[in-house]
Amino acid sequence: MDEDEVRRRLLHLFKARVCYRPRFGYWELRPSPATPTDTPGLVQPSTTPLLDATLLLDGIHSRTEQAVLLHTYSPVTGERLCIAATGTRDVRLRRELAFTPTAVDRLRRSPLDSDAPGLVMLANLAGHDAPLREDLRQIRCAQVALTESPLPGWILVSVPVRRLPGAPTVPGAEPRVVAAVSILAPNHTQGDPLIAYGRLMHNAVQAAIESSVAIGHHRFAAAVAA
Repeated sequence: MDEDEVRRRLLHLFKARVCYRPRFGYWELRPSPATPTDTPGLVQPSTTPLLDATLLLDGIHSRTEQAVLLHTYSPVTGERLCIAATGTRDVRLRRELAFTPTAVDRLRRSPLDSDAPGLVMLANLAGHDAPLREDLRQIRCAQVALTESPLPGWILVSVPVRRLPGAPTVPGAEPRVVAAVSILAPNHTQGDPLIAYGRLMHNAVQAAIESSVAIGHHRFAAAVAA
């Protein structure tokens, strides 16, 4: 086959998500569907599955093709905890996580002020009249945070979540930041794509909360509480 035909066939496989391009001129097959969908140790064990939150993460992943993480926080330990993740089947990501087990531990659980997901929650947990460090003030103003991730060569772009989609809430209660949605991407992604990621996540989170069955129908919340 000539070069044009090879390129055409490779692009066809790329569009079908059979392969991907880690960098220019290189192509790799994606893992088979039999590959586990999660990365062992990345997600903190939880007894409260939230279907709507899973749909939110899947939707962001399908539009960005990047790993998407959901963190909440512990007021007792002052840590951010990863309670859900999708898109972690990426060959390159799994390989690098396998070679950096400490990064898995730190992505799962770290102090709030460690990186973007914790910082974006921390910036919004303080009262509006409370004095903030300059970096937290800027994060609260922009409602998006960007930092290096615990995995070398990757970044975290995070936005706050005021209500977890699918979680029962008290009608009329003041919404507080309870979580952060983050995109974990290679750090060569720079400039406008990062701005687009923040906007995309804001819109997706808002749409998921507004359409959540658990939040939109108080009878459901009452039934769950009972």
